Amino acid sequence: MPGSGEPLPPAAWSGDPDVFDSYLADSGQGYMLVGMPQQERARVRFSGRFQGQPVVWDCDFVTLAAEYAERGKHRPIAGVRNFIEIGEAQSHGVPLRVGLGVACIDRPAIEKMIIMIRNYKRLHPGRHEYGEPWAPLSPE
Repeated sequence: MPGSGEPLPPAAWSGDPDVFDSYLADSGQGYMLVGMPQQERARVRFSGRFQGQPVVWDCDFVTLAAEYAERGKHRPIAGVRNFIEIGEAQSHGVPLRVGLGVACIDRPAIEKMIIMIRNYKRLHPGRHEYGEPWAPLSPE
């Protein structure tokens, strides 16, 4: 388990869905947290399907507050929207960034995000934004 101080076996980092799924089954996990989730982000590895093929998702899951802070560092922005961003497959899996309007990243939020990605049937590479723009409330 990440955070236990012991190095993870190579299977935990494999981009091969069969190898990774065997690791999850052997460890009794449905997904792998890489480190402990923080208030505004977590790195999560889980299996799913992408364009009809089994894949290992290597996901950076962030709150919209974290995305707003990151994108607003260099220039003012009006807001950010929920997003799913899919990169090109790598040896460790398919890079995925998901930003959602949740208050914090905790296990229930992670599990809901995983279900959302697994149920999304028409994902394709690139950034996909949806929903209303979000920005922090300005002090009155």
